[in-house]
Amino acid sequence: MRQILKQLPIFSLFVLAVFSLTVLPFAADLPLKPVKAIELPDGQLHPDGMTVNPRTKDIILAVPLVGDKGHACLYRIDENDHAEKYFEIPAHPETGRSTPLGISFGPDGHLYVADSQCLGGDPNHKSRLLRVYHNKQGKPIRCEVLVTGICQANGLEIFGSKIYVAETQITPAITEMPMTSGVFCFDINEFNGVLNAGKRRGFHKPIEVAKYGKDPHFIFSFQTTDADRKGEWKVGANGIGLSPTGETLYVANFGDKKIIKVDLGRKGKKILSSSDINDGNGPNESVDGLKVCPKGYIFFADYVGNAVCVMNPANGKTVVLAKNALNPGEADKKAGALDRCSEVCLRGSKLYVSNIDLTDTSKPHTVSVFDIQGINFDELLK
Repeated sequence: MRQILKQLPIFSLFVLAVFSLTVLPFAADLPLKPVKAIELPDGQLHPDGMTVNPRTKDIILAVPLVGDKGHACLYRIDENDHAEKYFEIPAHPETGRSTPLGISFGPDGHLYVADSQCLGGDPNHKSRLLRVYHNKQGKPIRCEVLVTGICQANGLEIFGSKIYVAETQITPAITEMPMTSGVFCFDINEFNGVLNAGKRRGFHKPIEVAKYGKDPHFIFSFQTTDADRKGEWKVGANGIGLSPTGETLYVANFGDKKIIKVDLGRKGKKILSSSDINDGNGPNESVDGLKVCPKGYIFFADYVGNAVCVMNPANGKTVVLAKNALNPGEADKKAGALDRCSEVCLRGSKLYVSNIDLTDTSKPHTVSVFDIQGINFDELLK
């Protein structure tokens, strides 16, 4: 059931606002309304993965151009929420396209990208892990192929030298439920010297992972049933995130509407235990891209329900922050309406939500922006 905070009387709001200056932020009314939409240039379809550049605080946005052949672009969203082209990822030499989804900066200052070739390219283990190499001035200068042979690369997160990549399905074939998916873990140090031009010292071929979850980098797997919808949503591992300490991995089980908590060993590759932190009966209809805030709360996009939610992993409580009907019109999208949202990103007091909408190519293509300043999440999620 959707959690909605009732509007307080004016006097109470005044007293609470004064009190919040020294003790607590006030509680905002939910669901939230967007404050704006960031519109992408014509032809930049289906925005998805986002991450904050730790050096500049710009948001880097992946625009996979699903359904169109050719290169795909990364866009930069500056502090004024202006979007401009950041880097163009070259097409896969065999499929003729690139499809960046999950992205994250590593401690080395380079940007790591999950290239999901199954979306409009080739599902037969053509997905890749890429690295957009940055120079000393922090400018992106080239794209390197680090890993090949992944089936459906999706969410991506980094902690220390460990790169975690969601594998949405371990087989390219359309399978009956239950279906298996999971997570790869790579170490940045494995890729020292990878230069795909092939003319510099230290060059070696990209890692090609074994198929069907049999590679040693494939550290965790689970099954999706989507039993209550009779397998309508055949989507497994999607968004992934890490606790502030890096000791806990959170994996979206899209079709079952759950988030899986995975306790990692100190080296980040040994699974100590795993469990569902919600029962799949909350207000959300799916779990897509997610981010973990410094307090440990999980913000996530609900693609099926066209909503953005927040969850407390300590008790599984989930609250809908914003939601609207499917297929909003042009005017509503320009005002920031959600449109089959797939990813979230936190920057300061703003929550950014990318609207991938895989079923529609009509303009505009947007990122919705919400102001979450003043929401007492500790109170909301207790």
